[in-house]
Amino acid sequence: MNDRELRAMTAQMNEMHAETFPALREAMDDLGSGLRRRLREEGGFSRRGFLVGGGTLAGAVALAACSKSSNAPVASGTPSASNAGGDIAALATNASLENLAVFAYGAALADAPKGKFGPKVPAAIAEFAAHAKRQHTDHANAFNAALTKAGAQPFTKPDPALAGPVTQMYGAVRDLAGLATLALTLENTAAATYTQQMGTLTSAEAVAAVATIAPVERQHAAVLLYVLGEYPVPDTFVPLGRTATSLGARPSTDAGV
Repeated sequence: MNDRELRAMTAQMNEMHAETFPALREAMDDLGSGLRRRLREEGGFSRRGFLVGGGTLAGAVALAACSKSSNAPVASGTPSASNAGGDIAALATNASLENLAVFAYGAALADAPKGKFGPKVPAAIAEFAAHAKRQHTDHANAFNAALTKAGAQPFTKPDPALAGPVTQMYGAVRDLAGLATLALTLENTAAATYTQQMGTLTSAEAVAAVATIAPVERQHAAVLLYVLGEYPVPDTFVPLGRTATSLGARPSTDAGV
């Protein structure tokens, strides 16, 4: 791995994010307002949605929890079964996946100086991780902005179904290759989810949003492939099922549970 090449790839990643995110953030506000209007027309949230909504239910998982947390209750502001409601459930799922990536990159940045991944982590890798974390934070905030505009609660927790398993996977990581593989798995999982949603979302604005974010996730994956010593271009077609480096597209219902 060449640090100069890695920094150049990270710079390209940042350039794509800078070019696409401002318009995406504005579009998310418009999307949320449109979904709120459609919900009123379609009957609004179910009673269950109000009872479980908010992303702050007792029992919502922290990532330090054990694998049993994968059965934690949903905290997504689940809407009634309707077209707009399905799109809102997808947004909550997406926010939960972005939160999961924020955790993973944040934990890696905190643990690297402690020697978890070896005596020294190259500065170029740490720089990539810091930028990827910031971009995932931006994406989570954008999804949550749309949820708020739609009248739903923001989803501020990681995907409950994946939190426990991913925590266990992270605990088993002992070197940079293992860390890069875990990060690649999360990036590919998000990309698979967004790709699948392009065929299921009912709002043109929602489709455009995930179509804008998915290439950024793929660019993250390209950098991670380079770190792993592989050709830095992901597969042309995004696999939607589980693979060695993907947990598969997440259901757009109940924030992935």
